[in-house]
Amino acid sequence: MTQDFQPGREMSNEVDAKTARERAKAIAEQRRAERRNRKRKCVVCSVEESDKTPLTAHPEGIGPACKDEVTCLSRKAASGR
Repeated sequence: MTQDFQPGREMSNEVDAKTARERAKAIAEQRRAERRNRKRKCVVCSVEESDKTPLTAHPEGIGPACKDEVTCLSRKAASGR
């Protein structure tokens, strides 16, 4: 039972681990950037947030909702037709 000693193999494992960590960091940063740039949608009428339709917290805490509830409900009714 002799073990093959391969000089430099330990170094290769360290390089592989370092490359994997760097790749994971790059993927995580990309996902964070996508999340920051994603448009929020109203949970009631599904309209995207804009200057024209700002979103606030829904009174029941179920997610972002239109600031103007009447307009939101009319949009929901129109989309249901």
